[in-house]
Amino acid sequence: MKPIAMIRVFCITLLLAACRIGGSDNTEPVRVAITSPANNAIVPLGRPAQIEISAQAQAGVVRVELSVNGTLVAVSNNPTPTNQYHAVISYTPLNVGPLNVIVRAYDKDNTASAPVGLALQVMADSNPGTSATGTVTEPTVQTPQATDTSVPGVNGPGGCVMNAQFIADVTVPDGSTIPLGSDFIKTWRVLNSGTCSWDNNYRLVFSAGSQLGAPGSVSLKPTQPGDITDISVPMQAPGSGTGTFAGEWRFASPDNTIFGNKLTVVIALPPPPATATPTPAPPTATPTPTISFTSDTSTLARGNCTMLRWTSSNVAGVYLDGIGVPSPAEKAVCPTETTTYTLKINFNDGSDSTQQVVISVREPIIVFSFSASAPSARWRNDAGESLSFGGPEGDGRGFAISRDGAALEDDSTRTKVLETHPRGAADGSILGEYDVSAIIQSGDMFRTHVGFLKSAGTGTVTLRLWFQDVVVGETVKSYDQTLKEWTVDLSRFAGQSGRFTLQAVNSAATSQGPICWINPRIER
Repeated sequence: MKPIAMIRVFCITLLLAACRIGGSDNTEPVRVAITSPANNAIVPLGRPAQIEISAQAQAGVVRVELSVNGTLVAVSNNPTPTNQYHAVISYTPLNVGPLNVIVRAYDKDNTASAPVGLALQVMADSNPGTSATGTVTEPTVQTPQATDTSVPGVNGPGGCVMNAQFIADVTVPDGSTIPLGSDFIKTWRVLNSGTCSWDNNYRLVFSAGSQLGAPGSVSLKPTQPGDITDISVPMQAPGSGTGTFAGEWRFASPDNTIFGNKLTVVIALPPPPATATPTPAPPTATPTPTISFTSDTSTLARGNCTMLRWTSSNVAGVYLDGIGVPSPAEKAVCPTETTTYTLKINFNDGSDSTQQVVISVREPIIVFSFSASAPSARWRNDAGESLSFGGPEGDGRGFAISRDGAALEDDSTRTKVLETHPRGAADGSILGEYDVSAIIQSGDMFRTHVGFLKSAGTGTVTLRLWFQDVVVGETVKSYDQTLKEWTVDLSRFAGQSGRFTLQAVNSAATSQGPICWINPRIER
């Protein structure tokens, strides 16, 4: 071999050796292991099983989570994060059969380790008089009825992630029987499963169902990420009636963004006392009147509507709030405040009766703000060119900016204004794509007002709302010195989340713009 070739081989050999030495440190940032019991061990029914866990993290271990058969049952917090952390968690099996145990560790950056599993077999205790041994260093949180733990997080202030997970009913488990008119306190145990710290500006808000005399919202106690806290709400059972009453509560950030698991309260009223069977009335030739007066919902957000429905038979007349109406019939109502509707019935014998329906009106919950999230949306024009939010203004390719306080065509000034300028051409457009992680519910509405800047000239712009790849709403706006209200019912997408797109399109005859979206949002 020639000397030059030998030198090259020698250098390559040294380089490869150096790479092997430098690449030997390939440890994961967070690691976890189950040190006891052994895999496939047998544990007795109804007796605590001690699960020993060892965790390591370069950034310091802050907590260890234990799940059994897919449900989070315990969290061990490390108040002073250390590189190595040892925990012993006690879990009492309640049913005979296999247990699938999963543990994860988290560091100060909320980075999770790879999950580590353990299979156990629960068998009936052949010696129930013997107590189990072991040191319990963390409380066990059992969850006989856990909620869905797969709810995605929501972007919070400063780039943190807001999320909350139901752990257990501390008081009044769902299905409890409460005496008529009795006061009670519902307490839920929850985990701050996000990376945002909660303070007193975070709230639990009533969202659907029966409010049961509770306030519309309660403030949360300061809670750090990974910590567990109890939330209590004073309530009252209905004073009359029978059956089951259920309500839903949601977590809300200081800017009313909804996140985390739903919390539920479900109570049953006691059955009415048994009464003697009445003696059947003798047959009569006079038909018995029948009356029904209901509404589709008893609580709705301001700006929404519901249906009043009534039926009757064998009556002389029916009046809704003093106005004669046919029966059966229905009527859409959109109250702006809590309103009582009265149905009066005149009977054939000259007597009358009234029934009432009360519609409670609450302030809407902002599920998602398109104006606030505009800087993080993906902006482009119809030519496929990517655009940066914030301009520059006058860019012929199109631009999108925040324009709070500017004079609009109706001489008003508004806040939360999103100004969009389509590409400078006939049929040119601009699109903003948003990833909305909130789960849409029945009754959710997209709302905005649209209009031009003052003295923007004449012309026409078509506005579209997309969900995924489908146009779900469209409106046309011309310069007419007024603002146009635009709403789209999103109920058909209940249970879904995904990509929403705002689009503004010039007319085929002219290049027009900019067009302003005033506080575009999804309301509940």
